[in-house]
Amino acid sequence: MLIAAGVFGKLYLDYSREPGGGPGEQPIAQCQLSAELLSQAHVSSFRLVQAPHDGEKGLKQTHCAWEQTKGKDGRNPRTLGFLVYDYSKFSDKPDRNLEQAKSNYSGFTSYASGQQAKPVQGLGDEALFIAPSAKGDLTEVNLLVRKGTVVYNIRYLGRDKGFFSDSEFPVADAEDVARKTAEELTGR
Repeated sequence: MLIAAGVFGKLYLDYSREPGGGPGEQPIAQCQLSAELLSQAHVSSFRLVQAPHDGEKGLKQTHCAWEQTKGKDGRNPRTLGFLVYDYSKFSDKPDRNLEQAKSNYSGFTSYASGQQAKPVQGLGDEALFIAPSAKGDLTEVNLLVRKGTVVYNIRYLGRDKGFFSDSEFPVADAEDVARKTAEELTGR
């Protein structure tokens, strides 16, 4: 009886524990998202993984991560991250910059083999949703978007905590968050 109470106690604590840490940093302009989107995604803690370099020329790469704030974003773990590859000042030749962005986008889409991939209309010049084909207790969606000389690689993932085991949350919800993220990023 005592062992069963201990097992159920641990299950309850794991189930009720809220993920996340502190409020994070102030986002830089390239990583900013609307309060409505952050609320929908259940993330409010920003962490800059990589800032773009200050140089006049070259690839400007930014890596932004939005995670949960403990006590604010709920008990179901969620993470939203995106990389921005800006080739607009890669070289002095605009045609070369566009070709480099197209090549980068193509390189990303090539790793989609064996996964569930579907083209997305009305988003940038090219866009593709990629969802891992393996089912489990985690929902993960990747959205690749190329708009002109900029490529966005957006990843949203999480799970719904259950008392005995965790489960995926609806892929449509994850795709909605990823698409809205892309719309906000490309709309600038």
